[in-house]
Amino acid sequence: MQLDYICDMELIYREVPLYADKFLLVRPYDGEEGSGYGEGDGIVTGPRIQGSLRWVNHPHRRSDGSMLPDAHGVIVTHENNIILFAFQGRTVFEQDQGKQLLSVIFEAEAESYRWLNTTFCVLEGLIDAERLQMRDRVYACRSDLV
Repeated sequence: MQLDYICDMELIYREVPLYADKFLLVRPYDGEEGSGYGEGDGIVTGPRIQGSLRWVNHPHRRSDGSMLPDAHGVIVTHENNIILFAFQGRTVFEQDQGKQLLSVIFEAEAESYRWLNTTFCVLEGLIDAERLQMRDRVYACRSDLV
């Protein structure tokens, strides 16, 4: 399998409406496990996709403190095309930094981005837990079995 670089994403949580914080974490079982909610904005730069984005994340927090992101969002490219995306995977925290390994699924209607509809992608990234800001790199997985 080969990895082809697609883009970088910078995502930052914004304040949740009706709540004076950027990320909500509910632990209903008197332990570390729980569910979260956050939303944000960002930018996409790179050789294959450029634009701005908006997203929402509803992760599950495991009892060991790792997060299991379930994020969905929309990219508006510089050409005003729409690309939907979904992230899932694992974020492991060490001190005030999280390391992300996620799968990425894109969907696009515009002809110039339809190649994304049949492409499985992966994301590696870092989260600054204090600022709630993420820096991610996205790669397309290209099979060697052709």
